[in-house]
Amino acid sequence: MTWQQIPFIRLLLPFLLGIGIYSSYGTLDLSWTLLMSCYGLLFGFAILLHLKNAPGISTVRTWGIVLSILLMHLGYLVSYAHDARNSALHLQQISNPENATYIASIDGPIKINAKSIKATLKVSTQKSGINRFKPCEGKFIAYFQLDTNSAKLQYGDLIVLQATLKEFSPPLNPKAFDSRSYYATQSIYHQSYLPSDQWKLLGHEQGNWLYQFIYKTRSSLLKILAEHLTSPNEYAVAAALLLGAKDELNKDLRNAYADTGAMHVLAVSGLHIGILIGLLAFLLSFVQRSDKKWLRIKTLILLSLLWSFALLTGASASVLRACTMFSFVIVGQLLNRKINIYNSLAASAFLLLCIDPLFLFQVGFQLSYFALVGIIYLHPRIYKRWYIEHKLGDWIWNGIALSIAAQIATLPISLYYFHQFPVFFWLSGIVVAATASIILSLGIALLCFHFVPFLGAALGYALYGFLFLMNSLIFLIQQLPGAVWEGFWLESWQMWTWYLVLISGLYLFLTRQLKWAFVPLSLGVLLFGYQAAIDYQQVEQQQLCIYNSRKSTLISYINGNNCTTWMDSTLIGNPQIQYAQQNHLWSLGVTTNELHTLNDRVEQNSFHYQNKKGQFKDQKLSLYGQEDLLMQTHTPLEVDYVLVHGNPKLKSIQQIEDVYLYKTLVFDASNSTWKIEKWIKECQDLNINFIDVSSEGAWVLDL
Repeated sequence: MTWQQIPFIRLLLPFLLGIGIYSSYGTLDLSWTLLMSCYGLLFGFAILLHLKNAPGISTVRTWGIVLSILLMHLGYLVSYAHDARNSALHLQQISNPENATYIASIDGPIKINAKSIKATLKVSTQKSGINRFKPCEGKFIAYFQLDTNSAKLQYGDLIVLQATLKEFSPPLNPKAFDSRSYYATQSIYHQSYLPSDQWKLLGHEQGNWLYQFIYKTRSSLLKILAEHLTSPNEYAVAAALLLGAKDELNKDLRNAYADTGAMHVLAVSGLHIGILIGLLAFLLSFVQRSDKKWLRIKTLILLSLLWSFALLTGASASVLRACTMFSFVIVGQLLNRKINIYNSLAASAFLLLCIDPLFLFQVGFQLSYFALVGIIYLHPRIYKRWYIEHKLGDWIWNGIALSIAAQIATLPISLYYFHQFPVFFWLSGIVVAATASIILSLGIALLCFHFVPFLGAALGYALYGFLFLMNSLIFLIQQLPGAVWEGFWLESWQMWTWYLVLISGLYLFLTRQLKWAFVPLSLGVLLFGYQAAIDYQQVEQQQLCIYNSRKSTLISYINGNNCTTWMDSTLIGNPQIQYAQQNHLWSLGVTTNELHTLNDRVEQNSFHYQNKKGQFKDQKLSLYGQEDLLMQTHTPLEVDYVLVHGNPKLKSIQQIEDVYLYKTLVFDASNSTWKIEKWIKECQDLNINFIDVSSEGAWVLDL
């Protein structure tokens, strides 16, 4: 394979570089952006003139260098044009006072939670004075108070609301999930809570007519599935697999599929598109025609159904990638062109990134392309290593080889984002390969023929049976000993370096040229050397951390690879603990975490803790709560830090001085916001050192 056979890869690489440059160093100043582009063009043509006169350099290569520079600038400018914040009317560019009045429409399907309804609102107008409105742009996440009116909201509804728009804050705990970055990939930068009395419905069907039709159709199809699949788990998996609706997936179900490496089957992707194309091609093969007119009609039918399915399932990055690539293949067959799969893949990425450069930073987009490249390149090379004559054995080995290829290609990026490795991914791959195509075929048949007496019921029973079988096997695999290894932690540069090791190692294996061995070996030495240094540092580490845990107290003492945690009794068994501290502990290489309540007594060589008082190395920490208000002592206890927790009814912050002589006060998230604001004001007036964990995030003290 030569560069001439994969021209879109040569176009894609500098385009990606331009998007990356804007993401890292982008500006909201259009004049600076245009100036940079002009300088880039002048620089490119200067290189062109120089290289054209240089001996030994071809004209084609010269123009290739200039084209790469132009594509890099195109990636930068496309990113600039797509960045909604560059508009003078965007929410980030205008004043957003408290309880401002906006007119907005619901810009996507809503999600019903336990106490609220989550929706994306697209703002069109802001009130700037008495009966005066001005146009504005932007989206924000709204959490409506759950009631009978908000439960009726749907895509396209127009509402007037009073809201205080708040930008997403950075993570309030070390290494925690960054919602700010996540929503930025969707051009969303604000959020707000809307009580029932702060919004009013103005009208319906104000959105795009196509999306209104799609959401209504999907809602109707989900009702059909709910009628035939009464079990929650089976309905949730069918809704995700067939229609891309993942709201009904509960935590246990998500964990089971994630721990077994089968999560991809719940996200509509290339697997589903490939099965759909195969099913449609099979049905159309019954038409006994081979003329060009029928070939055009067949191509049109395939493309129409393909993109209808993509829109119906939510048009996620993985679906768009698969549909775009298959569209290139289908059109290529119509034109009787030889298709290079790598070129089609690069062309689909280039097209999608021209439409929305933010796709590049979405996890689904990255995983789908890495997985497909791995399958295309590695699967045939792995599969041919073992020839099995028996058909069933050969089918099983083919599925295992497919899973191995995808796992190798996505391993670094999976460890970077999810910090775990599913050991039995190959086993779940066989389960998915055996059941997914049947489930998808039965599901499509049920949605098409549900109204036919007896046939609809029979298809429903059959679909339920295969869903139950797949779910049962996935849960069974999850229960196998050592099914998942957790705690992996990679920095971004480590992830990309491991990809360089993988690529250079494969090149060495295929070419058998030992002169290239220094590349993977040197990179491997770098990675293992860095990890050895980190491991040595972690053995010696000692930290005291007070986490930001909503309406509760959570304290950890990290000593080497061991951690001791104290918490409110209400947190025992609550996943809120993992959300607050798990990523932080993984990043520090902590392997054991011993959990205690705040009243437990714990003593070890490096610390002792009892009666809500602890000494960690040379630092003393005491907790002050509601029960300490009546405490009296003739001699205040001298400590370094006092943690005010449990929302005590302090008349004055100076009450604490009757019990403790301290250097710094710490307020955690178990206290009311208004009380913390009052205490902070008092601390500022009295020149008292304080730390506000509730708003500033977790407090970490290196000992």
